Amino acid sequence: MFDSGLGGLSVWQAVAAALPSWPITYLADQAYCPYGCRSDDEIAARSLKIGQYLQLQGAQLLLVACNTATTAAISALRQQLSIPVVGIEPAIKPAAAASTTGRIAVLATEATLRSSRMQALLASHAGQVSVLRGIGHGWVEQVEAGDLQSALARQRVAAVLAPLLGENVDHIVLGCTHYPFLVPLIQQLTGPAIRLYDPAEAVARRICSLLANRQPSESQLHRFMTTASQADNMARLLPVLIGQAAVVETLVLH
Repeated sequence: MFDSGLGGLSVWQAVAAALPSWPITYLADQAYCPYGCRSDDEIAARSLKIGQYLQLQGAQLLLVACNTATTAAISALRQQLSIPVVGIEPAIKPAAAASTTGRIAVLATEATLRSSRMQALLASHAGQVSVLRGIGHGWVEQVEAGDLQSALARQRVAAVLAPLLGENVDHIVLGCTHYPFLVPLIQQLTGPAIRLYDPAEAVARRICSLLANRQPSESQLHRFMTTASQADNMARLLPVLIGQAAVVETLVLH
């Protein structure tokens, strides 16, 4: 599985819990993080390069643990790779179906919100509700720094949520895998009346079904990799984000 950075570790947790006997290779493309401000063509090309590398490493399935990369690259990955490819997308369908106020919000990166895939999701599942959209400005950077509770983190979360809180929104869809790490702060500001939607567990169930008739490799060791020039930062933050330490490998991927 891969993400632009450390956000996909929120999905890693769900998949690792659902498939405890499967070793997972997690690649953080921190040299190119964040993806959200890059062009679709650049994101697609980078995602394909990563997908091909992971397939050559012996992956039986590829999880694109990044909403932005899913919107830009999932079709190309499925065409070019010979293994199953699973993407992640905002949980608009269940949020829209459960709304009683008829008003929900989607928080995501600029690239995800502008994508044709997002427009298709809204057209298919949100026809009966109003959907407010917000970009989590600075949120990816907070998670990448492991800064989840500081005054700056709270300020950045509050700035994004403020326009939504007076709009009778009852469900907020988290459309970036970095954002679940900020849920404690988000909930402090929204209170219990607003439900948050994170698709990680649904993705884990999908992967379980695809791997039901396959056997994991003999290795039981998870691998963590980063394209950053130094692996120290990711290694330092693994205990903060997923509650366990691990060796992080540095990958040069031109």
